[in-house]
Amino acid sequence: MWGMEMELAAPGNDLLAEETHTGRMWTLLMLPMLIVPAISVALFPMTPARWGLIVVAVVGVGVLVMTWSGFQYRFLRHGVEIRTCGFHLRSIPKQAIVSYSIESWGLPRGYGIRGVGRSRAYVWGNKVVHIRTTNGEVYLGHNDPERIVRDLDQVTGFVSRG
Repeated sequence: MWGMEMELAAPGNDLLAEETHTGRMWTLLMLPMLIVPAISVALFPMTPARWGLIVVAVVGVGVLVMTWSGFQYRFLRHGVEIRTCGFHLRSIPKQAIVSYSIESWGLPRGYGIRGVGRSRAYVWGNKVVHIRTTNGEVYLGHNDPERIVRDLDQVTGFVSRG
């Protein structure tokens, strides 16, 4: 359902683990949102509608690519990096991590990149790892949040579970 991958680090490398959290199911749900405007413009070819379709297509294709590729979480000896489509979104230094726990996430809170103020979420599913930092809060979505917790344990040296 929700895609995920894990890569373990080679000895001597700063990379401890890498996880990927995709929303590929959401891609299938969003695809009709691009097809319907295209059909509309084909049936009623007006210049303003074509410009509107171009805007919808550019934004929509970008969202589809981001949803398909997902969020990549890189767990390093010095902290956590969050990326999507090869772009760096955020770094969390190891020293800034205060605590973390698994929580539920629901549709009313939204999916994708979310955030207001000092809170950010990178979520495509209904389970997250809530990371409390000295600079705010970060939510990392994942189908198997226990893996994220284990990876964070490696980064921080905490032992959060027996």
